[in-house]
Amino acid sequence: MSDILKFQDSDDFICVLSLLYSGEARVKTEVQAGPLYRVLGSPLYITCSVSGFRSENTDKHFEFRMTKPSNPNFEIQIISSNDDTFGYSSHQRRVRKNEIALKRLSPNSVRFEIKSLLKADEGEYECTAVNLEDAYDGEYSDKTVVKVIEDSLSVSSSASTPLSLNEGEALTLTCLASSSTSQHTHLSVAWYLHKDGQEDAQPIISLNRDFTLSPGQGFERRYQAGLIRLDKWGEAAYNLQMAEVEPSDQGRIYCQAQEWIQDPDGSWYIIIQKNAEEMTLTVKLARIGPTGVLTVAPEYSVRQKNGELRAARTGNRNYRLILKPVRTEDQGEYICTVWPQERGQDDAFIEGEAKDSSPQKTELRASNQLAVIVNNPGTASCSHFGATLNRKISRLDVSPIPALTRNMNTDITITCSIVKKTSESSLYSITWLHEENAGNKTIVSLDRNSIVTESQADLSQRISMRRSKGPTFELTIRQARISDKGSYTCKVGEWLQDPRGEWYLLSTVSKSTVLTITEPGEYIYFSYFRNMFTCHIQLAQK
Repeated sequence: MSDILKFQDSDDFICVLSLLYSGEARVKTEVQAGPLYRVLGSPLYITCSVSGFRSENTDKHFEFRMTKPSNPNFEIQIISSNDDTFGYSSHQRRVRKNEIALKRLSPNSVRFEIKSLLKADEGEYECTAVNLEDAYDGEYSDKTVVKVIEDSLSVSSSASTPLSLNEGEALTLTCLASSSTSQHTHLSVAWYLHKDGQEDAQPIISLNRDFTLSPGQGFERRYQAGLIRLDKWGEAAYNLQMAEVEPSDQGRIYCQAQEWIQDPDGSWYIIIQKNAEEMTLTVKLARIGPTGVLTVAPEYSVRQKNGELRAARTGNRNYRLILKPVRTEDQGEYICTVWPQERGQDDAFIEGEAKDSSPQKTELRASNQLAVIVNNPGTASCSHFGATLNRKISRLDVSPIPALTRNMNTDITITCSIVKKTSESSLYSITWLHEENAGNKTIVSLDRNSIVTESQADLSQRISMRRSKGPTFELTIRQARISDKGSYTCKVGEWLQDPRGEWYLLSTVSKSTVLTITEPGEYIYFSYFRNMFTCHIQLAQK
């Protein structure tokens, strides 16, 4: 200490103290880095941990305080792990009701919880580890900022009234999910089936926040066969398509949307979750019974009565279905399901295992008649008649992309907008390319249903794509690096549906731009390092 007192100049004294404390502190307190954006009415969780105390296995005590943006100099005491009277009256009531709580995770960490956020909960939160040792050495507090935003997630379904289908018929439901928050968020959408008598609903299929499709348990086989799909249409529509419903599909079907935000530490967090109204589905079996009696679905009963629909056994193992005259909605795939029927001792029929024929595609012919002939159940044959396809001439055009010059370490957005389209029902695939080493590398590629088909894993944390009205496709590069400079190409494909319902690529249009990355004109040094450098010079001169 006598060496320190030799310095009469105050700058010299501060300099020496800086050197003495430039070593790493023993105690370190940490909370999640902010800002944490959370939705009004949703829960808030802040984890606080401490390390460096001598008694590692002894429970540490923590205190939480906050300051509000309107009065940043006034600290509000909220809750303490060892003092029930710690909180101010404005928060004690919520603490007593367990609306605000501290949950111990380990001897050295706790989780601060607010069950339902109020707008008044927005502010800067400080976690302090109570020091019960005889000396102070380190950081005993850490702070994070919480932003409370409005709930802007909207979820609804196209069907809420009960629906009755026959086994093998198709089901299409639409879920509308969107958010108008100004923050950068991702949506995930899933369709659920809640069967009668079961406690939990089971997912049918889901589109994750990274545009990955995943079938639910028990639906994998039909998903792999293309019989269950989840397609995104436009900005907010998510269509569930089940080509052939089964008796096990009976129950209450609903869609669920989750809105995700990426916290500063890189982790993703669900800020809000909502369910659309349920739709009750009943599945019946339409069949020709063992006595040859035809049973048809209610929507076909009128056509059967008018002689437009006929189904009959033409031989011991042959069956025929005839629709005449044929309608547009009759075009598609037909499956014949066959099962043995045996009489029991009580003269009642006992149903055996059912088997399906392979799907048979049908098209219209000039005679305006459609015939499906099934021979030797299990196998099936079907007459196919050609249909003329009048495909449109593409009018697709994409706006020019101006050249960009931006500084390093800034966020950059490149916009690609469709200015002319062939049809309002067109869907678009999009690929962003970056010229690298005289060759183009795909950054990210989405199919016509906005599902990611290709992306660079090493860029996933810095590069994202967003679609907005127009449609407009925005490529965002965060914290730009020198290596990000070069030529960028937006490649758009326009897809249309032919009369058979099949999607085809009509045309592709590409537009390119050049991105220039510049380094800042001057370097900014942190005052601490500048002071330390000056400090070393002063000491050397002494």
